[in-house]
Amino acid sequence: VDFKIWRGNSEGGEYQDFSTDVTEGMVVLDSVHQIQAESANDLACRWNCKAGKCGSCSAEVNGHPR
Repeated sequence: VDFKIWRGNSEGGEYQDFSTDVTEGMVVLDSVHQIQAESANDLACRWNCKAGKCGSCSAEVNGHPR
């Protein structure tokens, strides 16, 4: 699966393309963690409960909040 992830800081940034394999049951956050482990160990993301309750790991998927 192909991902376009925004990478930047307070001064700006850009989208960067990544590809990774996904398996049944994975959520977007799992894929981001897999990208961190495989090809972007300096990639940072905010998350907390991973249960969809707190909203800290919400993402925009195909232009829509998820």
